[in-house]
Amino acid sequence: MDKRQIWLSLATLALFAAVPPLTVVFDQPFYLDMIARVMVFAIAAVSLDLILGHGGMISFGHAAYMGVGAYAVGILSYYGVDNGFLQFPLAMAASALIGLVFGAMSLRTSGVYFIMITLAFAQMLFFLAISLEEFGGDDGMSSLRSEFAGLIDLNDAMHFYYLVLAVLALVLFGLHRLVLSRFGMVIRASRSNEKRMAAMGFPTFRYKLAAFTIASTICGLAGALFANLNEFVSPDVMHWTHSGEL
Repeated sequence: MDKRQIWLSLATLALFAAVPPLTVVFDQPFYLDMIARVMVFAIAAVSLDLILGHGGMISFGHAAYMGVGAYAVGILSYYGVDNGFLQFPLAMAASALIGLVFGAMSLRTSGVYFIMITLAFAQMLFFLAISLEEFGGDDGMSSLRSEFAGLIDLNDAMHFYYLVLAVLALVLFGLHRLVLSRFGMVIRASRSNEKRMAAMGFPTFRYKLAAFTIASTICGLAGALFANLNEFVSPDVMHWTHSGEL
């Protein structure tokens, strides 16, 4: 990311930060929800950019991890567990675990085979969610907003909005630093010439798997926020078309 892109990102975040007071001034609360939705999908898209934009790994199943994160929140809420300090880490951990398993198998292929196997895994989770009649099946399930011991009230639209904005800013900064690190350099170099990197002694498979797992974890976090935003979870969130949208 060059300086122009950094300044553009900072300007965009500053513009997002100015949205809540503007919605109050112009009495347009709708835009608060709309921009929050934009930011949630931006978090998921940035996570995909780590493996696609920098690693050259074209995944058509990335939305599956967003669905896993959303369902982790929804299922815990279904059983009366609304503690955000529990929901969010579990959503990220579940997405990381599934990303690790799927990545370990998918990364043994390349090209169109990689695309198709990531699509197949995503659709497998999609149809699994449909089959879970206990949690609404194809109709989905309602979910209460997470509670953070009174520190943040997610039922307050502005509190929720600024939480999503803070998460987006942290994800952008964290991934920017990661891409510029030695780890990121290996990922980018592997995209250009993986055979040469392997010949130089770099375990490219491990690096790519780590990047795949990190991207899945962040997408799971976006899913947890998405479940809170909608107060509803359905299998549709993990359909392959959403991966295409990301």
